[in-house]
Amino acid sequence: MDRFRRLPLPVLLPVMFLVAGGAYFVIGLATTGGREGFVGRLVSAVFYAAGLTAVLGVLIARLRRRAGGAAELSRIQRSVKTGSVPPDADPTNWVPSLERLQRQSRRNRWLGPLVFGSATVLAVWLAVTSGPVWWLFVVAFVGFFAWTTFETRRALRTLPVMLADLRGRPLSPTAPDAVPRTTPGARWSLPEQTMTADPSSATGTTTGSEADTAERR
Repeated sequence: MDRFRRLPLPVLLPVMFLVAGGAYFVIGLATTGGREGFVGRLVSAVFYAAGLTAVLGVLIARLRRRAGGAAELSRIQRSVKTGSVPPDADPTNWVPSLERLQRQSRRNRWLGPLVFGSATVLAVWLAVTSGPVWWLFVVAFVGFFAWTTFETRRALRTLPVMLADLRGRPLSPTAPDAVPRTTPGARWSLPEQTMTADPSSATGTTTGSEADTAERR
């Protein structure tokens, strides 16, 4: 799973397209009994997979960019599961990413039961009215609900501890708050110098001028 998360987008997106399209195609054939037709189901699967892949691709690209890359995002997600922060974790990248995960986990406390609870009720109704194949979806939705509930509770338990650990660490030298600020224009300004006349040079200059005048005369 960790290796899959680290895949570059040009490799990850085609895999997601094939998985989403294949799942939509197979589920459609199983639930409709082939009434839609092979070609129609294939075309709808292509459009569904393309739309889902585009949306997920944008979201994954944003998450990776904010976290500092695919490898760093994978480290953050793995650390949330273990509850420990690596010693070399950079608070500049980790704190904003963990704060976003914390906000997402707080939303999932009510969003998960709403989504999967509604899907389970719908699947039960379809299983009773349409066919027994929908009982498989009931089991799947109940499993997803249990998994998201467990992950959300674990994240809400470990994220505050991880954030407290990171906020107590010194900032990276490249962090914006750690870079010393300079006064605008100070790089190009020169120190003021007081020009003082040298009496000897002035006297020498005057004497030389008088000598030249005497020679002309």
